[in-house]
Amino acid sequence: MIGCTGAYLRTEKMVLWVVGLVLFLGSSVWSQYVRRSTFATEKERRTHYQLDDWISYLESNNFTSIAVGNEYIYFSTWGGGILRYHIYEKYWDYPFTTSNGLASNYVQRVVYDDGTGILWAITSEDTCVFLPSKQEWLRQSEAFPWHYKFPGIPAPNDSQQIAYDVFYPRKYLNQLPDFFVNGYYTLTGDWKIVDDNFDEYPVTGFLRDDWERVWFLIEGLGVGVAGWYERRIDVMPLGLLHFVPRAMAYQNHDLWIGGEPLPGGRSGIVHWRNRDGGWEYFRARYIATLRSDDVRAIAVTADSVWFGTLYGLALYNKRKNRWKYFGVKDGLYDHFVTDLLVVGNKLFIGTMNGLNWLDLPSGIIKRVKDKNVRLATIHQIAAQHDTLWLATNRGILRRLPGQNKWNVVITKAAIQDQPVTAVEAFKHEVWFASPGGVFWLNTKTGEWEGFPQIGMDISGPFLDIAVNEKSVWVSSPMGLLKYDRERQFWRIFTTQDGLLSNQCFRLLLDGDYIWVTNRRGITQFYWNSPRRID
Repeated sequence: MIGCTGAYLRTEKMVLWVVGLVLFLGSSVWSQYVRRSTFATEKERRTHYQLDDWISYLESNNFTSIAVGNEYIYFSTWGGGILRYHIYEKYWDYPFTTSNGLASNYVQRVVYDDGTGILWAITSEDTCVFLPSKQEWLRQSEAFPWHYKFPGIPAPNDSQQIAYDVFYPRKYLNQLPDFFVNGYYTLTGDWKIVDDNFDEYPVTGFLRDDWERVWFLIEGLGVGVAGWYERRIDVMPLGLLHFVPRAMAYQNHDLWIGGEPLPGGRSGIVHWRNRDGGWEYFRARYIATLRSDDVRAIAVTADSVWFGTLYGLALYNKRKNRWKYFGVKDGLYDHFVTDLLVVGNKLFIGTMNGLNWLDLPSGIIKRVKDKNVRLATIHQIAAQHDTLWLATNRGILRRLPGQNKWNVVITKAAIQDQPVTAVEAFKHEVWFASPGGVFWLNTKTGEWEGFPQIGMDISGPFLDIAVNEKSVWVSSPMGLLKYDRERQFWRIFTTQDGLLSNQCFRLLLDGDYIWVTNRRGITQFYWNSPRRID
């Protein structure tokens, strides 16, 4: 009897040992399921990425200095990197930020060395030089030895003669002659720019270049430029506002950006024009028919742009420059609009408490009263030909062509399907995300495939999915996920690669590029570069 008991215990210990070994090995496999890259230095990162593979835009209207180079005029900002204006072709090129290799987006001073052609940036983290021959940023803390000699900062003098290519801080403004401002702006006697809403923006410095132009830094707004002899200032607002970008959409080649306002600054809806590269802002506090500029979804129909906000649906007609508001009194289930999708002549509106649709010709809002949809939190909407899909707190809902009924779809993938936080349709595929991972349905064959390892390796919520022939992209709080269809593996891109922040929200595929809204700004990634294999 005692021998039998000992044998049983030995067998039980062996089973537990084997189970433990399997779990250990399994956890190692799971932890490495999603591939990622780490780079010890910026120089190492640049062996993998080109300078413009990652391009980012932030709030960039807190200025610190100006410098003139051979091709560009550089504007350093506190939080937005270095802005660049091309002297000869007269356009704003993409800024230098941490996505391109700058040590920090908080730049105290930018200096150009005429003798060597090297651009210097003194940032809050490190001193950096941009090497034009190599097209890369080099950080002093990563270079041994440091071969570069700082050229010094040209100091302005107190004479009434304004020197060329020298940055003058605010205290020297009284040495300038009188200037006036074009457009809807006014310049006060104490060097403040006043807009048509009577908001004031102080001029904090200036530089006179060799082309007899004077460049002004306008704190909180942008840059002003004037001819030395004409003395008329054109104001150029620049960059994002004080918000967390949460949604974006193209209207032709223009880009609309909305987000979650942050305290203590200017928030609003951003319109980035393609024709001239100009930035335009729409702020709820000054527009009576725009009840909120806390935007979570954007949809475009011809001249109209629709914004799903935390306080209803907003419509902007670009041609008429007119806003219109829709709320619960107009038929919405809830003021909190979560997603928008245009299908034919209908605009489907997801809310926190149900689904609506708006008849575009008449502007009338209807409620979807199906029992499965009513009072459900609609996270995302997708269209697959005439079939509509909903990602909701109740799981997956589907409306087949020619039917008004919405059916609950039970996934056959081994993965959690309540709630479902994102959905996207591509040809005969429908992709979903839940806290348990990513999964998809082949609507031709009815087969499901799931990736539960994603949920074990990467924490959610997964808020958006974008799909094309080569890849599947998923936004997460830990970075940008990519599924390589050909090689069948997952890869995550993070701040190590070029993102401004790992907390990603909405995605916008644009051919070989993908836009990502994230906690700190918007980032464009050249994902399909022929020079690189990720």
